[in-house]
Amino acid sequence: MRGLTSGSRQLALAGPWCGQWDVGGWVLMGLFWVSFLGLVLWAVSRLFAPARLADALNGDKREVDDAPDLDLRLARGHLQVSEYLTLREELISSKRH
Repeated sequence: MRGLTSGSRQLALAGPWCGQWDVGGWVLMGLFWVSFLGLVLWAVSRLFAPARLADALNGDKREVDDAPDLDLRLARGHLQVSEYLTLREELISSKRH
């Protein structure tokens, strides 16, 4: 390795693996790893999704109680008392059938 300075000798010994990237290369590598880790986290979150998400996708067969929602709408002022009573009666009668 005659004719090489010490810096050139180190570069020749290290090969193309060290010190060859400019700023654009480092930015691309950073974007790659952020994208890759984001994809891995997304896949893991889909793999271990809550059961309620799976139920929603498969069609939830559980009976839904709308009475608390109706009470909340009355409390927020979205319903008049007469509308609330009418809807409440319909809700009770639909549960009997």
